[in-house]
Amino acid sequence: MKNLFLLFVLATAVLSCKNETTKTDVVPEKTGVTMQDLSWVIGDWTNINTQTQSYEHWEKAADGSFVGESMTMRQTDTVFAERMKMYVENDAIQLYIETVGDNPNPVVFTLRQDAEHPFTFENPRNEFPSQIVYTNPEANTIHAWVAGFIDEVPQKTDFYFKRAE
Repeated sequence: MKNLFLLFVLATAVLSCKNETTKTDVVPEKTGVTMQDLSWVIGDWTNINTQTQSYEHWEKAADGSFVGESMTMRQTDTVFAERMKMYVENDAIQLYIETVGDNPNPVVFTLRQDAEHPFTFENPRNEFPSQIVYTNPEANTIHAWVAGFIDEVPQKTDFYFKRAE
């Protein structure tokens, strides 16, 4: 567990130190949403139930992007972990997701301008998930979900987080 935490800290440091140029103060023409509009996601989030413990952490990097990590544990075993980054590129907000482990699978999603929810990221070339949505239905809560197709059958998985105290 300690090694996994150190891996997340190191990954966050590496991602936040990348020397990329972003225009976080510019409103992307494609969506009208700014990075500031997404800043409510910054912080530590938890979802603990009888079977699993899920944690998500977001922070603002020096370049204005948001970097994060997420992991789900079952007792003391990590069953899922990923690194994330939200950033502006080519006049659009992107969400980069990379799973942690033996087979990293990075995928980039783009914030949609015409979605029902303002923080909907899509990559139609990715079968599952092809859509990642973040909502803030109440103060200090996140309702996020991933949606797409598995074997041509529509699937959706919900995630509910509360801000960690």
